[in-house]
Formats: sequence, structure tokens, C-alpha cells
Amino acid sequence: MRTIGNTSIEVSELSLGSWNTYSRLSFEANVELINHAYRNGINFFDVAYYRDKPHTEVLFGRMLQEAEFSREDIVLAEKVWFFDYPERSLAAQLDQTLRRLAVNDVDVIIVEHPRDGMDVAALATEAAGLVTSGRAKAWGGLNWRPELILEAFRHCREQGLPTPELVQLKYSVVRQNVVDGPEYSQVLAETGISVHTSDTLEGGMLTGNLTPVRKIGLDIGGIREEIRRRVPAVQEAAASLGVTAAEFAIAFAISKPEICSLLFGATRPEQVDANLRGLELAHTRAAEVRGLAKGLGVDAHEIDPPYGHDAALTDEFVA
Repeated sequence: MRTIGNTSIEVSELSLGSWNTYSRLSFEANVELINHAYRNGINFFDVAYYRDKPHTEVLFGRMLQEAEFSREDIVLAEKVWFFDYPERSLAAQLDQTLRRLAVNDVDVIIVEHPRDGMDVAALATEAAGLVTSGRAKAWGGLNWRPELILEAFRHCREQGLPTPELVQLKYSVVRQNVVDGPEYSQVLAETGISVHTSDTLEGGMLTGNLTPVRKIGLDIGGIREEIRRRVPAVQEAAASLGVTAAEFAIAFAISKPEICSLLFGATRPEQVDANLRGLELAHTRAAEVRGLAKGLGVDAHEIDPPYGHDAALTDEFVA
């Protein structure tokens, strides 16, 4: 278990995500998946409203009613977006999310990265209000640029408001430079904010699936082709330790102390088990893993730009 930022919220080092997960499974398989994760020590679940999979929260809320554990046994993270902001406030959006989940609150609310021209101080004040209102216990940012999350932190600290405690960022053996770079290193050192790392397996590419069929995370920096070329080197480094590339990649990311949890997607219990083996590798051979990972990153990785929220939806979809 690790602690989120400066809070007392303790989370498992692995966390189960919901994008392209629950929408692909039967209800019964979904319940078994989250039960299996919880049985194996995972208490951190990341859920969100997705415009192309709008019933994800409803599914999770219903799964939670059937699970072997209760809402109070887990740490629940949610996201709020800017696709109809400011017409719909962050509070109104979270209220709708709570209704879909059929819960009273979430533990962490993660706010999408600000768009150009947004008033960061005002946005931070609004996000902090989600905590002071009791809707969430802490707040954080999704792919915020380091100078913006630092501005938000300093503003909230000066105003006596809840500061951001978490930032969700892509971080992997092939995308090292943002989280390990000097700007974010300064932010993390000054604020004590934790990183909730995502995209650690590059949408499955680091497991050997070099041409994923389903949609995966944005290729910010346009480096995916170079990543594809580096997969054999990652596999070779992993093989030198007698482990898989996926285990190696997970061990690399979670071995960084500033990471509070590693977010992954899975649709089968055996995928959860494979990721747990990567966690064990981090506990036993972290120094070797990080030494072998030097030089494997593509330094052109960038932070996601603000989303346009203009992805095509099915013709029949009504928002």
C-alpha cells in the first residue's frame, strides 16, 4: 500500500481501470474480475464517464452491489471533463456521476487538463470545492502540465483550500522523460503530489501486441513507431532477468517512489495475476530493472494536449 500525496488515503500499488474494460465483458465476468482483483490486494478502482462508452459507471455501480466487498472497502477514483463546461459545472457533473454509480461520494476526483485560456486558479478553487462539499476526499489532475498543477497547488495552499494530491500521467519504460524530467521532478519535490501512472504497457504493445486492434491511448509526440522498434530491446532486457516484457515494464514504473499506484486495464483474472508478478519483481529487483531500462525511453514523449471531445460516436447515441 502507498499513500496518495499528503493525504491519509492508502491505495494498492496496482489499480484497475475501466476504459475498454467493463463494456467488453458480461456482467458476471465483470463481477468476477473485480472480485479477483480485490482478493489479490487491489483496492484502488478508477472509473469514469466515457462519451463512447457512457454506461461504464452504471455497470460498475451495479457490479459493486454484487461484489464480495463493499464501497467502504475500496478507494474509488472518478474523472470530470470539459466537454460541456462551463455550461455544466464540475459539481453538477460529479453529482450525475454519483447517481450513475449509486454511491454518496468518491475518494479521488481527477480533473481533466486545462484548456488554453482557462483560469487555472478559478478552476483549482472549483475542484477544491468538490472536496470541501464532501463529494470527494481529495482531488487531482489528468495529464496537467507541470507548471499548471504547481500553480493550482500554490493557489489552493495560499487560499487554505484542499490542494491537488495526485496527477495521472503516462509513464513507462518507453515514455520516461515527462515524469522523470526536471520540471515534474521539481513539482513532485515541492508539493508531495503523487503520480498515478497510466499507459504503462503502451496499450499492450509492450506485451508483444505490436498492432493493437482496439483503441489505445493517444500517441503524444508521435513516437509510437519508434516505440515499436524498441520493443525487442525491452524484451531482451526482460529476458536477461528471466521475466516477461510486461512484468519488466510494470516493475520499472512502480519502482519509482513518487508513484502511488499503477493503473492498468484487464478483462481476465490471469491478466491481473501477470501484473502482480511485475509488482513482485519491483519489490525484489527494482535496481536491476531500472538499470536495464536506461536508454529504452523515447525522449520525445509529451503531455496530452487538452482533448477536443470531438471523437465520432455511434449514429444512434444521444448524449
